[in-house]
Amino acid sequence: MYENFFSFSEKPFKLVPNPAYLFLSKSHEEALAHLNYALAQGDGFVEITGEVGTGKTTLCRSFLENLDENTIAAYIFNPRLGPKQLIKTINDELGIKYDSDNTKDLIDRLNNFLMRQKAAGKKVILLIDEAQNLSRNILEQLRLLSNLETSREKLLQIILVGQPELSDILDSHELRQLGQRITLRYHLTPLNYKETVAYIKFRINIASRKAGIKFDRSAYRQIYNYSEGIPRVINIACDRALLTAFGLSQRKISGSVTRASIRELKTRGAKRRYDVIYGNKAIGLFAALALVLIAVIFRQPLMREFGSFFSTAQRPMVEASIKAPSNRLETASLADEPKAPATAADQEETEAVAPVSGPSLEPEPEAAPPPAAPAATLKLMDYLATMEIRSSRHTALRQALELWGASVDFKPYLDSLDDDQAFFRLTAKPGGFFIHRLETNMGLLKRLNLPAILECYPPGSDEPGYLTLTRIDGAKLYLGTSEASQMIETDSAEINFTWSGIAYLPWKNFLSIWGTIPLRSSKDSIITLKLLLSELGFGNVEMNDAYDSWTKNAVEEVQAKYGIPVDGYVGPLTKIILYREKDTFEMPYLTR
Repeated sequence: MYENFFSFSEKPFKLVPNPAYLFLSKSHEEALAHLNYALAQGDGFVEITGEVGTGKTTLCRSFLENLDENTIAAYIFNPRLGPKQLIKTINDELGIKYDSDNTKDLIDRLNNFLMRQKAAGKKVILLIDEAQNLSRNILEQLRLLSNLETSREKLLQIILVGQPELSDILDSHELRQLGQRITLRYHLTPLNYKETVAYIKFRINIASRKAGIKFDRSAYRQIYNYSEGIPRVINIACDRALLTAFGLSQRKISGSVTRASIRELKTRGAKRRYDVIYGNKAIGLFAALALVLIAVIFRQPLMREFGSFFSTAQRPMVEASIKAPSNRLETASLADEPKAPATAADQEETEAVAPVSGPSLEPEPEAAPPPAAPAATLKLMDYLATMEIRSSRHTALRQALELWGASVDFKPYLDSLDDDQAFFRLTAKPGGFFIHRLETNMGLLKRLNLPAILECYPPGSDEPGYLTLTRIDGAKLYLGTSEASQMIETDSAEINFTWSGIAYLPWKNFLSIWGTIPLRSSKDSIITLKLLLSELGFGNVEMNDAYDSWTKNAVEEVQAKYGIPVDGYVGPLTKIILYREKDTFEMPYLTR
């Protein structure tokens, strides 16, 4: 309704678990780091809990979205199943065919599949959302599935995600055998005030086509007080505030607009509760009338006692209300009072909280025309001999995202991650970027024509460092260095001596096509995919939510054009190629 008015490509506060809108607060970053660590270590059981609305499902889908090609996942979001139905659902998710209805045969087929994947060097995970709804029989069945293992490691990793009562269930005496197998636990917490402000800005930035919409400081504070940092409630409050501002033709979300919106939400909730408590009020009223009737019968003595009781009870309540008004009323009254001139501290806080929009007041330096060759170049081997390996992750990621016109906020607690892929993903995510890891060759990188972070091994080092492929000029390759004015000049033959063949591609999911189509995806994603293919020139499309043969053939044609595996599945690499083909999306290129 209000998307065009505020220049949104879509509603920024929709109540759907879209991975593109996952805001990584400190708690969410740590939860995602726990999942990646568990995946890397091969831990058997992992438990993630959080209150209703804290973003557990969105976190799960983002985690699944970024799995590499060596990981196979079964995702169960409706766990109200029987033991046999659970095994069938797992087999269906993993693409295991079966013609038997016997539990033993179903488990045997699953075990054979897991053994084949282990032999091929692949990992298999089972992720169950809303796991607090699992029955004790199902939990016992999961414990038995965790016994599928070799002499050295588990064949199946199981991740349970649910509300806090899941922990109570797993810690019960009856399930102590399962509880003892939980190797990693993490509890998601609500956002604090600063994270709430950043969360609102983040979602607006993802959905905005241009800058312009503003929330003022009072609006942020009221939304936080109402939501208590729960992302789902923040979405509801912000959506209602935007709708109210749209009705008033205002592009600024002020404190008064937000206050009116939240008051409406509270009134709506009170109306639903009215029917529940109405019977109790009626009973209380009837009891009071009965007491009055008894007082009239027994006349003055009881009436005096009755009046004395209420007078003494009412006096402290009135005095308390005078001495200690509610914080919320005080906040509202202060917000309505005329404001004193802002102090320097107030101005600084406002600038720190208010979303940034519009051009910068500082003059921008004039952009020099791109040179035909770098002003200063280094030899690859000379640079690798003095490379700071540990800091190269920061340098490479910063340079790659700068080419996309984005900055990076490095979190100190992520530096301890030994898993470089998890480090890149978690660091890039707050800026709305995904990182896709692939084992490839320089030919494919040239066809993709996008910046890539290369994993390179300096001479004599067992630990990799990272360099960003930033430019290609004919046979020459240019890699960024820590010096902005210097680049490494090399070629394919020289880079292959040190490059492991592993590259990390930063990319943006411009159209929010979620999941791997058709394995794990929504109907909206399939429709969006068809619209994109139609815009790329594939005609005779039947616009529905079915992944039909026409769509599969069109996807395979695009895959064949770029020389990637032609399988008809739309995963991260195929999405990158489709966005690359569209030309209208703002993406940096290696060739000029």
